[in-house]
Formats: sequence, C-alpha cells, structure tokens
Amino acid sequence: MLRYMHTLSAILFYILGSSMFGAYLLHRNGVWADGTMQWMLSAMLPLLVCGLMYGGLSLYTSVQSTSGRSTGLATVLAVVSLMIFSIFAILTFWR
Repeated sequence: MLRYMHTLSAILFYILGSSMFGAYLLHRNGVWADGTMQWMLSAMLPLLVCGLMYGGLSLYTSVQSTSGRSTGLATVLAVVSLMIFSIFAILTFWR
C-alpha cells in the first residue's frame, strides 16, 4: 500500500507541477491570463498535498528499509506534514 501511495503521489505531483509551470508560462506571456491565474490559485494546495505526501513517503521508505517499521517516524512525519499544510492553508485563505 505504501508503494502504491508513493507512486500515485509522484504521478499527481509531476502532473500538477507541470500544469502549474505551463500555466505560469502562459500567464507570463499574456495568453489567457485570467484562466491561468485562477488555475494557479486553485491548484496550489493540491500540489502542496501531493508534494508533502511524496516527500514524506520517500523519507519514510528510505528509513524503513534499514530499520523495519517505525510508527514513531511515521507519526512525526505525519505531524510535520500536517503542520506545514495547515500553515499554508491558513496563509492561503487569510483575508
């Protein structure tokens, strides 16, 4: 299950990251500026979730292979990821 989640988060991260890069290029060149800005603002948090999942699972699998299952490491990575996501979500919706 861990390998599946790691692969899925990697695929989604690369797809969302590429679309954000393409949207930035279109916005910078003045092509469909309103739509690209809306896409960049709405896809920011899903890209962050995919990046945190991909990074956290990569770190967990690299450490897990040497020392076996570690619930403490998984808990620490999950708490840190949730804190980072919460900070960015609050900053995104703060008005």
